[in-house]
Amino acid sequence: MKPYQLAVLSAVAAGSLWSLDASAQLSYNQGDLLLGLRSPGAGNDLIVDIGQASQYVGVSSPIAISGTYFTSAQFTASGLNLNNLYFSVFGDNSGNTLWVTGDSTLTRHTGNSQSGAASEFEAIANGTADAGSYYTANAANSSSAVIMPNNFVAGGGTDLSYTKGVLDPVLSVGNFGYFPVVNEITTANGFSGGSTGGVYLNLYELDPYVNNTTQPAGTLLGYFELDSNGTLTFNPGVAPVPEPASWAMFGAGMLVLGAIRKFRCTV
Repeated sequence: MKPYQLAVLSAVAAGSLWSLDASAQLSYNQGDLLLGLRSPGAGNDLIVDIGQASQYVGVSSPIAISGTYFTSAQFTASGLNLNNLYFSVFGDNSGNTLWVTGDSTLTRHTGNSQSGAASEFEAIANGTADAGSYYTANAANSSSAVIMPNNFVAGGGTDLSYTKGVLDPVLSVGNFGYFPVVNEITTANGFSGGSTGGVYLNLYELDPYVNNTTQPAGTLLGYFELDSNGTLTFNPGVAPVPEPASWAMFGAGMLVLGAIRKFRCTV
């Protein structure tokens, strides 16, 4: 399948969105992977449900993400830009298995520890479902991609925007220890339309483990690649090594909260 192109600077795609509804929310099910995109200075995040994690296990050919799960018009409507763009992919299931983007330093932890990170992931999913009750939802929203204010918080911190889940230490850190779970990656200024190649995000599966004496590594499933023309795909194999400066830790967000915020999304 030929990859779709994001082409965020084109306004032509603005009229080609599918059956969009300002009240639309993600058709999210636990076990789905969420793609979060944000830009410093932008007022919105774009959160994309890219389907069940199982479809990214053992693939032999690329999977198109842009154009399949979100459109160029949705990216443009969110106010994001390919330059200085931060993004990551994350998900969880009822057994506290985590799917996260990062590097080879990511390790598995106990189910209790990983449940806190899973709760953070669910908080962002819940935020996309409930934010419409608190603000006028964007007309470009669909069942697979939702634009929402990047400062959204509701339900005592159980519903969050992607940016809040990433950056807000008050909301993200409880009274139990923590470990960084997910890495974002950021594009450089001037990335759009450039000739420096793409940026890459490895995707790992972190199954909970029982033995507390070791921290075994996660399982590499493949990598996401964003090209400077806006094409985002998932590829099997090992990603090219990114420049160190392009990596950014997932902030104080996505940290273990123990059992104090254990909840599940019901959308």
